[in-house]
Amino acid sequence: MNEKKNLTTKETFDQAVKNHKKNNLDVAENLYKKILEKDPNHFQSICFLGTLSIQIKNFERAKKLLNKAIGIQPNNANVNNNLGIVNNELEDYQKAINYFQKAIKIQPNHANAHNNLGNVFKVLGEHQKAISCYQNAIKINPSNTSIINGLSDLCKLIQLDNITKTNSTSLKELFLFLFRRNNINHTDIFRNAKLLLFIGENDNQVRQIANSDSLLLKNKIIQYLSKEELFLLMLQKSLMTDKFLEKLLTKLRYEILFTLVDSNQNILKRYFDFIVSLAEQCLLNEYVYVQSKKEINHVNQLKNKIVNNKEINELEMAILGCYIPLYTSKNITNKLLDYKSKNILFNDLITMQIKEPLKEIKLVNSIKSFDKIIDSVSKKVREQYEEHPYPRWRYTNKNLPSNFLFKLNNEIKPNKIEYSNKFVNPNVLIAGCGTGKHITIAERYLNANILGVDLSLASLAYAKRKTEELGFKNIEFLHADILQLKNLNRKFDVIECVGTLHHMKDPLTGLKVLLDLLEPHGFLKLGLYSEIARQHIVKAREFIKKKKFKNTIKDIRNCRESIFNEKKDPLLQKIFHSNDFYSTSSVRDLMFHVKEHRFTIPEISKMLKNLNLEFLGFLNLLIKIKFSKFFPNDKKNISLDNWNQFEISNPDTFSNMYQFWVRKLQKI
Repeated sequence: MNEKKNLTTKETFDQAVKNHKKNNLDVAENLYKKILEKDPNHFQSICFLGTLSIQIKNFERAKKLLNKAIGIQPNNANVNNNLGIVNNELEDYQKAINYFQKAIKIQPNHANAHNNLGNVFKVLGEHQKAISCYQNAIKINPSNTSIINGLSDLCKLIQLDNITKTNSTSLKELFLFLFRRNNINHTDIFRNAKLLLFIGENDNQVRQIANSDSLLLKNKIIQYLSKEELFLLMLQKSLMTDKFLEKLLTKLRYEILFTLVDSNQNILKRYFDFIVSLAEQCLLNEYVYVQSKKEINHVNQLKNKIVNNKEINELEMAILGCYIPLYTSKNITNKLLDYKSKNILFNDLITMQIKEPLKEIKLVNSIKSFDKIIDSVSKKVREQYEEHPYPRWRYTNKNLPSNFLFKLNNEIKPNKIEYSNKFVNPNVLIAGCGTGKHITIAERYLNANILGVDLSLASLAYAKRKTEELGFKNIEFLHADILQLKNLNRKFDVIECVGTLHHMKDPLTGLKVLLDLLEPHGFLKLGLYSEIARQHIVKAREFIKKKKFKNTIKDIRNCRESIFNEKKDPLLQKIFHSNDFYSTSSVRDLMFHVKEHRFTIPEISKMLKNLNLEFLGFLNLLIKIKFSKFFPNDKKNISLDNWNQFEISNPDTFSNMYQFWVRKLQKI
């Protein structure tokens, strides 16, 4: 008869750590406790159980354990850093700062402590101190994902006031550090990055030039700008969401085309990298910039010339790519598919404008369809996204995977869900996954199995290409209507449906289908349009109807140009602040959508009550910090009556949409 071997403390600890890493937190917790029963001062078990307690949001226990650990080893940098994390979560920010600073004093190269200290200063609005912390962290570990995300988040939020030539240098280095990378969302930091390009007199001069009839290519500031690395990277990687820059780029494109028409290629050669970068930007914005009849005529002539020419003229190709996507010409595609340039940037243009679109066309055949799409509204919505998959994106933030409940609690903070081992390997449904950007967010759920569903095959092919590029292995795609998923015969621990239900014929019907797919213990994230926050969109839709603009690329361009010129209507002009105004697919989604529902918080509250759903909280932490000042007694930030009052007083709060988590009310 074999007796069960009694494990040594080291063997038990090794098993605990192994389970901890595999996300088996219940098993790991019990093993740590088992060690501490025999040896209450086992330092490593105290520390690791403290870290685990942070993960499951048991901050009081974490604090108790880590204080015990610091009593054993007061100069342990990691313990001080973790105590800083605990106090930050408990909103005792000064204590958090003290612990992070002590960790840095003990171990000056503790990158995480520098990063965590920067995160505290960011929350407190002390942005200059936060920048200094992130700079220190980057010097130590420039590839650390948490540091990169913390810095990019700050560069998105920070208000860059009083920029001078002196302080702009260090700020520009930070933005260049981020723009040189391919693991952040560059559009998020575009608005602040552009401020570093036009400082003082430069800004005034460029605006004067752009509004005049003078030639841009001969201007020294434009010549400098065309060689500026940050500007070129912005063109290549971020959507240029600025009406002045759009005007400048549209005018430059016009001048470049007609300089070519006048056979002045030598002048243009010095602008080659800028022209290629502009061609990449135009693909990103899906050629939303207005084009005159004169331009269209010469573009057609240029296309015919390129098609008939046996030699490849890279300059002419790049200029054509500023007006039309190169893959739309089979002849040009065949010429460029295996072409290798000495210019790395031109090869990148071939990848963007030829190879990636062709890959998506091939990937369409690899995506399974589930049932037929028969709903009349669903058919129209599908047609829109087949023509213009939304949103077109190039790069996005990389996320460090962790337990789903850990991520959930970060999003619904200050509310909290108790840890459950039912989410060790969660099955996740992204209902309306579009081009896959949402999937990259869900990918951060450790050990998740993800199903992405969408109406549009073109969108799914885009999503599949992007997720394959990112190396994701745990994703399945399905072409289907949410309404047909009632026959799917599968259940999910987590369902996310953001920006989808409000485009259905009846959002409530779609929501009920999703709830039938949700496990009793599951969680559902929803994103719905706000009636209050979208009044400028309502105005835009009325403007479109009045002017009889159609849902075509030509009319979308003309509509945007009309709105640019409608300077007497401040509500309509408000639309310039939306990133979605600056690309064709997003303009269609924003203002021309075939179906749109908008909601108020009382309507959402009533809907949740009727469906026996518990509201767990909105996502935006900065908004919730502001909300807490108005309603300090709403400790969990979950009173929808309070949120309704808050939105009425702050009508732009949910300008993107309401994003929130719910779950089924538990039966007693």
